[in-house]
Amino acid sequence: MAPAAVCACRNSLLKPSTSLIPAIRSSHAAVFRKRPGQLIVNRIKDVCHFYFIGIGFLPVLFCLAYNHIVYGTCELKDYPTEGPPPHHWQFERTPIRQWWAKWFGVSDVEHHERNLAYYEKQGILARWRQIEQRVKHLEGERWDYKGWSYQPVSSTWVDYGRWHALRMRDQYEQHGHYAQ
Repeated sequence: MAPAAVCACRNSLLKPSTSLIPAIRSSHAAVFRKRPGQLIVNRIKDVCHFYFIGIGFLPVLFCLAYNHIVYGTCELKDYPTEGPPPHHWQFERTPIRQWWAKWFGVSDVEHHERNLAYYEKQGILARWRQIEQRVKHLEGERWDYKGWSYQPVSSTWVDYGRWHALRMRDQYEQHGHYAQ
């Protein structure tokens, strides 16, 4: 070994000093935080984006654009006097709207009748609620309560009641069975 190297080893010049290496990390926060994995969430988002936007939305948009460019809007014609009357879906403006009204839409007549049935039902329910409120009001006003006074009666029960009344009349002690 060279004499200068031996001298440097003795003087501990080659040894690391403890003042240069900190024993603990003195930064303000952790660089890598623990967090839950996002692989499944990101995969679901990617798949949904692909199927809904890439496969679903864009082809429909292209189909609508093609239909609008090629066919355009429908023409307004006079109401036919001969032949069968036109269907409700033939009054729509575009072919797409006609197709939608034909297969998924509701005619104005059917819509009107549905509304009539709905409002009729709501009217009946409102009348029932009004009667129930009137009954509750009268019960509170007259200090009454809800009760039913009618009991269905059959001839068997009438006969049993007559037999029981005669038995009670003739037997003056209920617990006794005395010979007559």
